[in-house]
Amino acid sequence: MDEDTAENNVKELRSQVYALRNQVTRLEIAVFRAVVAIGATALVLGYFVPFLTATEKAGEDDSIGLLAAVFGLGGSGDGPFSEEAAMAAIVVGVFALAILVALIALLRLFGNQVGSRPVRFARVCGIILLVACGFGWLLVFALAGHFAGRVSAFSPATLSFTIGGAATLLAAALHPTDWRI
Repeated sequence: MDEDTAENNVKELRSQVYALRNQVTRLEIAVFRAVVAIGATALVLGYFVPFLTATEKAGEDDSIGLLAAVFGLGGSGDGPFSEEAAMAAIVVGVFALAILVALIALLRLFGNQVGSRPVRFARVCGIILLVACGFGWLLVFALAGHFAGRVSAFSPATLSFTIGGAATLLAAALHPTDWRI
């Protein structure tokens, strides 16, 4: 083989490697964007689906949403349980705030020239959100056990937030470091 043929083969191989590299980068970006879209949709949807659902029809309003719980629990404890109701409203409010911060952190990963700090922040938000969702599931199971037959043990909002927290962690792990520089 002469030098011209070897040089042409090397150039051709390099162009194929660059083409494959571009395809892999595009696939990474597509998977990353899909994970972010699923996570953001789940987090936003969680605010609107029921947090607690009644199993038997008690009236027209048989479910309670997360934001309704934040604003409704504080005033619901007239009498000896007013402090407990206010504390429950604060805990649920902190949960709603953690979800909002995780959503902002997740959407921040779409920015240009995202460094390692926003990625680490999104990872921390995802971990905090998953821990908070664990406590949310415990609360739902405790309420379902306390009001046996009247409250469902399935919480669509908590499931949605759990999916959003997992997607936030996954997006932080999948974030390509070289495609936005």
